[in-house]
Amino acid sequence: MNRRQLLALAAMAPMARAFSASEYPSQPIRLIAPFAPGGTVDILSRTVAEPMHGKLGTSVIVENRGGAGGTLGADFVAKTRPDGYTLLFGAVHQAIAQSVYPKLGYDIRDMTPIAFLGRVNHALIVNKNLPVNNVIDLVKLLKANPDKYTYATPGAGTMQHLMAEYFKSITHTQMTHVPYRGSAPAIVDIMAGNVDLMFETMPSAIQHIRAGNVRVLGVTSSSRARQLPDVPTISESGVAAYEATSWYGLYAAPKTPMQFANKLNEAVIASFSDTAFMDKWITLGADSGAEGPPEKLGELTRSEVARWGKVAAEAHISVS
Repeated sequence: MNRRQLLALAAMAPMARAFSASEYPSQPIRLIAPFAPGGTVDILSRTVAEPMHGKLGTSVIVENRGGAGGTLGADFVAKTRPDGYTLLFGAVHQAIAQSVYPKLGYDIRDMTPIAFLGRVNHALIVNKNLPVNNVIDLVKLLKANPDKYTYATPGAGTMQHLMAEYFKSITHTQMTHVPYRGSAPAIVDIMAGNVDLMFETMPSAIQHIRAGNVRVLGVTSSSRARQLPDVPTISESGVAAYEATSWYGLYAAPKTPMQFANKLNEAVIASFSDTAFMDKWITLGADSGAEGPPEKLGELTRSEVARWGKVAAEAHISVS
C-alpha cells in the first residue's frame, strides 16, 4: 500500500467512526428550529429536545436558524453531513415552501424522515382594540374597508400566509400582508396595534389569549380545540368549509443511514409515551403525538407538498 492510499484511509477513519451504528449517538445532537425564538416551532422543539436527551443519552441542543419562511434552517440541515447529528424540526411550512419558493436549494422530499410529531390547531387572533367580537364581524369590517387592515405571518409562503389568503378567497375580502421573521415578533406587533390580525398556531398564541393580550375569534380546525372549548371554529362561525391545521416532524439530511433514523424515531416515540410529557405537549396547544415509523412522515410530506402546491398556485403565491 502506497503513501497516498494510507492517507486516504486515514481521512476516511473519522467518517467510519461517525457513521458507526453501534456507537451512535456518541456526541451532542443539534436540533435546528427554522424560526425565531418564542414561536411555535421554537417552543415545541425545546419541549421535544428535553426527553430525547434522556432517551438517547446525549444532549439535544436547539439552535434557531430563522428566516425565509423556515427555508434557511431547512436548507442548512439539507446540506449538512448525513451523520444523524444535525436534525430539523420541520413542519407543514417546509411542504408549502416546496411550491412557493421557485429557487429553493433543496427538496424536503429528499430529506430523511425521522418521526411524525403530531398536529396543532391555529387560532384567528386580533388586536383587542379592533372593533370586532366574532368572525362575521371581522368579515363585515374587511368588506367595508378593502385593504385597510393588515394580517401578520411568520414569513411569506408560510402556513399562516396560505391560511389568510384562503380566508380572503372564500370571504371575498382584502387585507394587506405583513411578513415577519417568526411568530413572536408578529404577535408583539398585534398586541401593540401595529398589525391587526393573524392566523397563529395554538402553542404560541394560547398564552397571549389566556392573558388577554389579544382577542381570539375562532379556531381553524373542523372541531373545537380542547384547549379553548368555548371558542367556536371559523366554520361554525359562518365561514363554511374553512379548515386547516399544521403538523410537525423531525428530519435529517438526505442519505442519513436508516439505522440512525430508526434509533431517533424510537427515542421520540418513547418520549411521547410518557404521560407527564404528553400532558405538557397538550397544554402547549399541540394534539396527537409521535407515532409510526419514519416512513409515515415521508408519506405525509409527499402528500402535503402536492396539496399545498395546488393552494399556492390558485392564490398565485410565489416567494423570490
